[in-house]
Amino acid sequence: ITVADFPVVWQSKLQTETATSTMEAEIIALAHSAKELFPIMDMVDLLGNAVGLPVGDTTMNVSIHEDNLGALILAETLPPQFTPRSKHYAITTIWFREQIVARGIKLLKIDATEQLGDIFTKGLARAAFEYLRKRLMGW
Repeated sequence: ITVADFPVVWQSKLQTETATSTMEAEIIALAHSAKELFPIMDMVDLLGNAVGLPVGDTTMNVSIHEDNLGALILAETLPPQFTPRSKHYAITTIWFREQIVARGIKLLKIDATEQLGDIFTKGLARAAFEYLRKRLMGW
């Protein structure tokens, strides 16, 4: 999670559920990232109200970047629609799909080469590592 283009929260952990597809694994990861993101959004809103700063659509622009097109389409679909493979795990992730719409969060497609989290979770070639490092540091 970045604020003003600087990383403030990063977490990598083994998923507790067994995913049968990459789309399912990405949806589970989106749900976990939402669990981290929503309390931060609520805290910013509470702190802004406490000091008299208006927090609205113009001051809190939140987006989640996703590189899996299937997960992106499934996450943006409300009311929930399912594929034959996705219907068994949709119940556990439907809450975050509703919250994304309610909170006005934008889900953005990002190219796999631009995924900043890969620097922490994958063994990258030197050129890819240096590129992502520069992006992460804001250079």
